[in-house]
Amino acid sequence: MTTRLRSRFLFIALVMAFLAPSIVFAQPTSTTTSTAVTGPAPTDEVSGGTDGSSAPLNAPVRGEKGQYERATVQSVTLQGNSTDAGTRQVTIFRVRFLSGPLKDQEKDIQSDVGSNPYNLDPHQGDTVVVYMQADGQGGWLLYLDGYDRRVALLFLGLLFVLTMVFLSGWQGLKVVGSMIISVAMIGYVLIPLFLRGANPVPVAIILSGVFILISTASTTGFNKKALVTAVGTMGGALVAYLVGLIFADWANLSGLSTEDDRAFFNKNPNLNPRGLLFAGIIIAAAGVLEDVAVSIASSVSEVSRHHPRASFKDLFSSGMVVGKEHMGALANTLVFAYVGASLSSLLLYSQFDGSWLKFINFDSVVDEVVRSLAGTIGLVFTVPITALLAAWATVGPRAHKHE
Repeated sequence: MTTRLRSRFLFIALVMAFLAPSIVFAQPTSTTTSTAVTGPAPTDEVSGGTDGSSAPLNAPVRGEKGQYERATVQSVTLQGNSTDAGTRQVTIFRVRFLSGPLKDQEKDIQSDVGSNPYNLDPHQGDTVVVYMQADGQGGWLLYLDGYDRRVALLFLGLLFVLTMVFLSGWQGLKVVGSMIISVAMIGYVLIPLFLRGANPVPVAIILSGVFILISTASTTGFNKKALVTAVGTMGGALVAYLVGLIFADWANLSGLSTEDDRAFFNKNPNLNPRGLLFAGIIIAAAGVLEDVAVSIASSVSEVSRHHPRASFKDLFSSGMVVGKEHMGALANTLVFAYVGASLSSLLLYSQFDGSWLKFINFDSVVDEVVRSLAGTIGLVFTVPITALLAAWATVGPRAHKHE
């Protein structure tokens, strides 16, 4: 079989690997209905002009959409409020809006449960995010939602780009470019498709394959090595998906393991939470499995280049050796990554009086266990799949004759 025919066959196998599971394992979109809510909203109204005077507190208007705007903290003061129990000290944050309908105006926000439910403690000069909701009477309900962290993230992103370019040169710049393309596809393709009710599993399979191709091609070029890496990675990711599907059904996982999940799907009752759970398993696994797949493909390619008479068995054995050595470290990486992401959930054990029965059956704990172990099993299968494909794709005509 010529090199050109092998490349074409790999390309066809890649397309089939992406599309066939989408048809076989497609899941219908959930049609469960529930009452939609408008999301978190403040319970206190703080109105007034630029003098910062406070107005009486009113309840929020249900069904009224809100918006998020930027503001800077001008001052932080203490104010005494008279109650039946006496005088109570309340912290008042005077903020100056930087955007929105109240731009350049100053308002006061009290630090109470209604206006500051996250118990934020900003200081003078801090930039914060304020949730605004019209009260139906010409005023605004203001809600201190969080800090504006965009500047810190921007400088961190610049540091990342400079580090990649400084240490890796043109290769690092290509990696940064592939990451930007992948993030753009997530923001403009993946998320909109999910929100429109598309089946998450086939969408995740196809786009994960595209992500892997873009990532690998940016470093090695669009060649047999990139195709082998993509097919091997997606093979392992599909194994992780199948394992997750079986044990998520067995464990009766609904995909609603956190309050944020429940709040989101309550607002979007036509979306499929279990489908998103499996899509998350596929995407997360693919991102990690690419590492071992590209290592195996590269090592087999190098062995074939230095030993052109190497047989298929020799190349496959070389790929398995590299994969097995890499597998142990990456298996721990997967587990540690999931543990780090769910550390707060693991701390819940102490809140259930040390009851393992309650802890091990907690939704978020079972969810992370299924994710991590399914991803690790997918990692194990990635090694032989990639080694087999890499050996088959790189063996030379002389090796065929020798065999």
